[in-house]
Amino acid sequence: MLGSFSLGVDEDTEGALRAKLRELRVRRPRVHVGIPRARAVVKALQLPPVADADVRRMVGFELDRHLPFPASEAIFDFHVLDHAPGQPARVLLVATERRVFERIAQLLRGAGGTLRLVDVTIHGLAVLAARDASPQAARIAVGLEEADAELAVVRHGRPILSRAFPLPADLSQRARTLREELQRSLGSLGPEDRAAVADVTVTGRGPLPDTDWAGLPVHPAVTLPPGLGDVPDDPAFLPALAMALRRPGRGGLRTNLIPEGLRPRPFPWPVAVTAGLAAAALLVGLAIPGVTAIRAERRLAALNRAIGRLAPEVQEAEQLARAAERARREVETLRGFEARQIRALPVLRELTELLPSDVWLTNLSIDAKGTELAGFAAAAAQLIPLLEGSPTFERVEFTSPVTKGRDREQFRLKAGWEQPPGVSPARATPTRAPARSAEAR
Repeated sequence: MLGSFSLGVDEDTEGALRAKLRELRVRRPRVHVGIPRARAVVKALQLPPVADADVRRMVGFELDRHLPFPASEAIFDFHVLDHAPGQPARVLLVATERRVFERIAQLLRGAGGTLRLVDVTIHGLAVLAARDASPQAARIAVGLEEADAELAVVRHGRPILSRAFPLPADLSQRARTLREELQRSLGSLGPEDRAAVADVTVTGRGPLPDTDWAGLPVHPAVTLPPGLGDVPDDPAFLPALAMALRRPGRGGLRTNLIPEGLRPRPFPWPVAVTAGLAAAALLVGLAIPGVTAIRAERRLAALNRAIGRLAPEVQEAEQLARAAERARREVETLRGFEARQIRALPVLRELTELLPSDVWLTNLSIDAKGTELAGFAAAAAQLIPLLEGSPTFERVEFTSPVTKGRDREQFRLKAGWEQPPGVSPARATPTRAPARSAEAR
């Protein structure tokens, strides 16, 4: 919403401003203030070659030579007009008395406003008027009032000269004064800047005199930015709009007559971007373990499903492996018997033929030295002569006392090999053969 209002200068200006802002429902206004050119000192300064960081310090050293009031009572700012490495710097100094700023700050403090910008009104108006001009062209902006006028020359988006001068009431004298002041202003410009001046834009509430304007084309209106077509028909509105459109610290015009410690700090976009990137990197770093864990869980779940599908086949394979292992052990056992020339089946067959039917065997072990028997029998003592009479066993004896039960005797005995089972007499050892012959005799 665009609008304007005027307040009279009286003792209750703060209250009137506060009431007007409340009426417009502006709670915490951010205020740009334009001061008259007559209340400021604007001057182009030539500085010795200095580094960029030392320009402000050098301007501070030069203040005493160019201000009509003490430098300690001054608030100043500047923008660079020309500065090449190793060359003298040319800047435009803008300064005002500290009491001017303090009065403005007091007025806005009472109205609840936040001060963001204080600058010369004609500078902002000239920059607004020159916004549609060629970058290389220069434009003169003139603000006419009833008793005075302000003039500013703008090039490359920033003022390079400004002046304020009184105007007589007579129209013919006003025309002559305007022409003379305009020619004086053009004469104070450098040759390049003077040649770049293309036209004059005239605004204000004062009457427009008939003058030649130093031979330059005249525009009685300012082309506004897009979206600002519905502008109130008030001559005082255009300067206020020009100051409202100023962006502190942006564009070619960067002067701001607020003390350094009180200026609003621009949003630190580089710091914010760096912090955002750091936060994003931190989040990514924190998310990596979570993503890795999720992927691992998904992979584990997929492996569990695959294992579940293969479980029956795995169980079958394990059963086959166990059966093969049992068969391997049995084969190795049999091969061990064969290697030791022991045949278990003939031993079992002979024991079956020798032992009475009332004998129960609970344990039978066979090795290269002989065999051990354990079990139950009706008469355990009869087993020894039965086994001794066999051509296979010898040295038959009980290994533990016979235990008698109600109708059976529990026994444990062992016997050595007289002739290993399954070995033919021809393969008998030579040492055994004479012994058998002696016994036969």
